[in-house]
Amino acid sequence: MVTTSEQMEASAGTVDNTSVTSLVDVNGRSSAPMQSLPQTTTSQSAEYRHRLAEIVSRANLEDPLNIVFQQEKTGQATVVTPDLLYTGAARRIETKVAAGASVVEAANFAAVACWEPPSSNPPPFTEAQFEEMARERPVFAQFVRDIQDARLACLGPGQPYWTLSLMARDPNRKDKGAVRAVIEPYINRAKEDKVPLWLVAGNPRARDVYGYFGFRVVRVIWSYLRDRKEGDEGVPTWCMVCNWPVE
Repeated sequence: MVTTSEQMEASAGTVDNTSVTSLVDVNGRSSAPMQSLPQTTTSQSAEYRHRLAEIVSRANLEDPLNIVFQQEKTGQATVVTPDLLYTGAARRIETKVAAGASVVEAANFAAVACWEPPSSNPPPFTEAQFEEMARERPVFAQFVRDIQDARLACLGPGQPYWTLSLMARDPNRKDKGAVRAVIEPYINRAKEDKVPLWLVAGNPRARDVYGYFGFRVVRVIWSYLRDRKEGDEGVPTWCMVCNWPVE
């Protein structure tokens, strides 16, 4: 059974490591020719889940938000490593895929992402669930609460939506068009289905890239270490929406 902690971690994945097809068919392949973009495939398999977690953990090693959350779990003396991040990423991906999400990759995993369809939208977390999480991880619990509040304020409680999360480019690869190939087909699909898309960007570069694809910022969230001192700078994340109101 999935715990409250696992549900919250799965819901709070950001899309961080990025740089600047048509719909995918049932086998995850591009259904229309776009010669400038690399081939994409999708799967829910163990191999795809592993590759996504492995690439995300390397690509986001120095991401400030990951460091804040990891040190909240294991102490501020913790040295954040790819192995530590892999464990958390793999757990989040397992929960997302179990709910119906898929992993999409381009150019043999030059870029990867997790796309969650409207059918996998979880119900809002309850106050009791937030209180349970806050006893162990108050910083993370507040982060999830803030994201949920922003999404509900933007989309309302009953609106279906697509979610993009755990998006990353392999830091050792520079294949042109790979990021676009794992994003654009799903934006096109959401527009055809007349539903919005939601994501949380973990850094200014990611925010700007998603802005290029039509996402706009609806709220900025600030996270702080548990023993915050006066003058400490918080870590910002950007809640973003696309195709809303629907076209």
